[in-house]
Amino acid sequence: MKHLLAIDNRDSDFAVIKEMLSYQFQVSEVCSGLDALQFLEETEPDLIFLDPETPDMDGEAFIRLMRENYKFRYVPVILLLRDAAAEEACAEWDVDDVIVKPFFPATVKRRAARALEMVQLRRDIKRCTEDAKIKTEQVTLNSITSIANTIDAKDRYTSGHSVRVAECAVEIARRLGWTEEELKNLHYVALLHDIGKIGVPDSILNKPTQLTEQEFSEIKKHPVTGAEILKDIHTIDHVEEAALFHHERYDGKGYPFGLKGTDIPLYARIVGIADAYDAMTSNRVYRNHLSREEVIEEFARCSGFQFDPEITAVFIEMLKGGFAVQDTDTVSGNDIMGESNALLHKVLTEYTMEAKNRSMTDALTGIYNREYAEGRVGELIRNGHTGALFMMDLDNFKQINDTFGHIVGDQTLQMFADILQDHAGEEDVICRLGGDEFVVFFTDISQERDAAKKAESIILSFQRHFRKFKYYNETTSISIGIAFVTEKCNDFQSLYRNADKALYYIKNNGKDAYHFYSRKREKADIRNTLIDLKNVRRMIEGELNESVHGAFSVAYDKFQKIYDFIARCIERRYQMVQTILLTLRADNDDYPDTEALERAMNALETAVITSLRIADVGTRYSSSQYIVLLLDASTDNGKMVAERVRNRFYDINTEPGVVLTYDIQMMQPKGKQEEK
Repeated sequence: MKHLLAIDNRDSDFAVIKEMLSYQFQVSEVCSGLDALQFLEETEPDLIFLDPETPDMDGEAFIRLMRENYKFRYVPVILLLRDAAAEEACAEWDVDDVIVKPFFPATVKRRAARALEMVQLRRDIKRCTEDAKIKTEQVTLNSITSIANTIDAKDRYTSGHSVRVAECAVEIARRLGWTEEELKNLHYVALLHDIGKIGVPDSILNKPTQLTEQEFSEIKKHPVTGAEILKDIHTIDHVEEAALFHHERYDGKGYPFGLKGTDIPLYARIVGIADAYDAMTSNRVYRNHLSREEVIEEFARCSGFQFDPEITAVFIEMLKGGFAVQDTDTVSGNDIMGESNALLHKVLTEYTMEAKNRSMTDALTGIYNREYAEGRVGELIRNGHTGALFMMDLDNFKQINDTFGHIVGDQTLQMFADILQDHAGEEDVICRLGGDEFVVFFTDISQERDAAKKAESIILSFQRHFRKFKYYNETTSISIGIAFVTEKCNDFQSLYRNADKALYYIKNNGKDAYHFYSRKREKADIRNTLIDLKNVRRMIEGELNESVHGAFSVAYDKFQKIYDFIARCIERRYQMVQTILLTLRADNDDYPDTEALERAMNALETAVITSLRIADVGTRYSSSQYIVLLLDASTDNGKMVAERVRNRFYDINTEPGVVLTYDIQMMQPKGKQEEK
C-alpha cells in the first residue's frame, strides 16, 4: 500500500479523510511540523496531507525546510484549508495541490490519485534520464577510446598506451578520495592526453634508434597540438590542460612551458605519473620493461623532482600493494554504437586533422608558418635532399600600410604568397616568417645558376603583378638572400642564419636583387647584380611601365641628359650600349658604416667622372651602387672602362675596408633585343 503522512492537530477534521483513504493508504499521523521532519528522516512517505496551522511552525516554514532536504524534496504535498480565503495566502508555497473544506470523498480521492500519478511520472522520467545518461556515457567512452586507440596505433611501441594510462590515473585519484563523477571525467581526460601525437610524423614515432635533437623537438610539440585540438571541448572538464601540461616537471624542467610545482594543474600531475609508469613498464626496441622493484625505485628517486611528491607517495603505496594495469590495447564491453561509432570516429579524426592544419599555417596567406617549415625542411635534409633556402623581404612595405591602410597591406602579402606558390613545386616548402618576411626552401636546387633563375623569375613576376596593382607603391621591391645546404649547413637554423646574412647585405646594397651566401669562404658574397642590370635595360627599352619612377634617383638635369642619350640610342639602332653596374662592398662580413660608405661613394663618383668620355653618362643607383652607360662600346671596351674606373677608385679612396666590383651587360636597340 502507498504510505500517507497526515500532519494535522484537529483529529475531527482529518478523521473523515482518513476513513476515505484507509483502503488505499497506510496512514501515519503527526501533530506538528517538527514531528513531521523527524518522521521524514526515518521514513519517506508517498504523499503528505498538511494542515498549515501546526502549533510549532507555520506551513510555509515546514515546506521550505522539507524542500531543502534532498532525500524528500520531491514528496508531493497537498494542503488542507478550512476556508477559501486562506488559499490565496498559500499561492506561492511549493505544494502540489490544495483542498478546501468541505472535504468531499470524490474530490479527496481524485486529488490524491493525481498527486501519486505525478510522483510516478517523475520517477519514470528520472529513470529514463539515468538510462539515457548511461548510454550517452558509454557512447562517449567508446568514441573517445576509439580515438585514443587510433592515436596510439601510430606508434607501434605504445599500442593501448592511453587506455592503460587512464586506468592507472583513475586508481591514483580514487586513493586520493575523488568522487565517482570526478573519476569518470579523469578517465576521459587521460584517454585523450596524447591526441596531439597525430601531428608527429610516423617516421619519428616509430624510429628504432635514438632520436636526434630535431626529432625530439618534433615530439615535444604534441602537447600544444593536443591542446589546440581539445580547446573547444567543454563537456570534459580539464581535458585541454591535461593534454597541454602532462609533460611538465615538478622542478620546472619539463615542457612546453616549464611550469613548476603546484602551478602544474592537478589533472596533469596525475596523468603525468600514469604516463611515466606506462613508459617504464612497456617494452622498447632499446630496452625491456622495468621490473616492479625498479619502477618503485625510479619513482622514489624522482619524487619532488619530476613528480609531485604527495601523489608519488600514494602511487608507490599502490605499487607495493600489487597494483598493475591490464595488459590490453582494446576496450572491454559491448560497442553499443555500431555504425554511429565509426561515423563519429571519422568526424573526430577529420576535426583533429583540421586542427593540425590550423596549427601549422599562417592565417592571412594560408601558407605554412615558421614552426612547420622548420620541421619540414629539417626532415627533407635528413632524408638526403639538397636545396636552397630563399629568405625574402618586401622592401619599404611599411609605406603601403601607412599610405593605403593595412587591408591593402594584407592584399599585397597575399599576392606575394600566391606568386611564391606559383614558383614552388610539390616538395618545396613555403612559409611566412611574420610581417613582410617569407622563406622558401627549393628542394634539390644546388647550383647557383638554377637558384639565380628562380630568384630573377620571382622578382620579375612580382614587378609585373605589383605594377598592375591598384595601390602600386613605386618604392616597394624584393630583396632575396640565398643559402645552400652543405656539410656544415645542414639544418634549418644554419640555413636561416646564412640566408639572413645575405639578405642583410642586399637590403643595404640595392633593391629587386638577390645575393648568395658563399659556400667557399663562408661569408656573404655580394654579387649577382645581374637582375639590376636587366631592370635598367628593360626601363631603357620601354618594357617596364612608363610610370616607374625613382630607379636612378637622380636630379632633373641629370635625368634629362640620360633621356636625351637614350633617345639618340633608340634612333640610331646600329649603336650598342654597354651598361656597367659598379658596387661597393666590405672586404669582410662587416658592412661599412654610413659615413665610410658615403666617403667611398664620393671617391667612386670622382673616379667615374675622370675616367669616362664626355658622351658617356653615369648616375647613382643606390647608396652603394653606380650605373654607367657607354655609347657605341663593345664588351671589351666596357671591361677596359670598368677596370680604369676601379684603378682610379683605389688611387683616391681613403676607406681601406671597402672594395669595388662591377658587372657588365650589353643593351641592344629594340629590334635586336636578346630577350623580353
